[in-house]
Amino acid sequence: MSSPYDVIKKEKKDIYLPRTVELANSLFQAFIKNNSLLGLKLAIVLSGANKSIVFDEENRVIFDIDNLIGMINSTRKELSSNLKKVTNVSFTYVNSEGGIGHTHPIHSYEYIKNNKFLVLEVSSRAKELFIELGKGKYSFSQANADNLMNLKHKHSLRMQLLLEQINSFGDDVAKRKRYTLEELNGFFGTNYKRYIDLKRKILEPAKKEIDFSSSLTFDYELIDKSNGTGRPKISEVLIDIKDNEENLFTQRR
Repeated sequence: MSSPYDVIKKEKKDIYLPRTVELANSLFQAFIKNNSLLGLKLAIVLSGANKSIVFDEENRVIFDIDNLIGMINSTRKELSSNLKKVTNVSFTYVNSEGGIGHTHPIHSYEYIKNNKFLVLEVSSRAKELFIELGKGKYSFSQANADNLMNLKHKHSLRMQLLLEQINSFGDDVAKRKRYTLEELNGFFGTNYKRYIDLKRKILEPAKKEIDFSSSLTFDYELIDKSNGTGRPKISEVLIDIKDNEENLFTQRR
């Protein structure tokens, strides 16, 4: 078996992340459910940088670690302490015959060349979602890579993915959506019993970080169906997309 460094060196390309990336919804849900912030960011890089990534015959890709942590806005310490968790993420898919399959999107990792490079091995099924985009087999969303990579907390990153999905609706569709507690628990990988807990632990802190870090933010409203009689009865969360470009520019001056 050839070394990934020797194979990829023959076709060396600088790996870069374009501003707009295309992401497979089902694959990203797998990383969300497994509570892996690093896995989400690595999946964003593998998907968004697919035109500059070179895999060898074993589905391995090599990253210069300094370049990688710059793209994902992380540190070497965060990378090394979370990689094992990334390889434990499991993804369930439906094959062409209608059967159910399971895979680990990122199978393994290895440091090489005195820890200057990181080698990731991905499954062939995940590689379809990372690299072979646009074939109509899976559901994709477009997102702003800078908005995603600037975030440091898992719920903020997940919320940003949700905002990007809503924002991808056509221009003739209102950039707002209603969600039940069950739907948001499913998206964030949580199990809150009350809307107030969702507000306190996800919506408020995520909005605070996104307002400061992203050009796309949101407002939200807890919809009360009690009609002013008796105790409030929250039935949904209404999320409205907001352009935050001007505010973000002001903060960074």
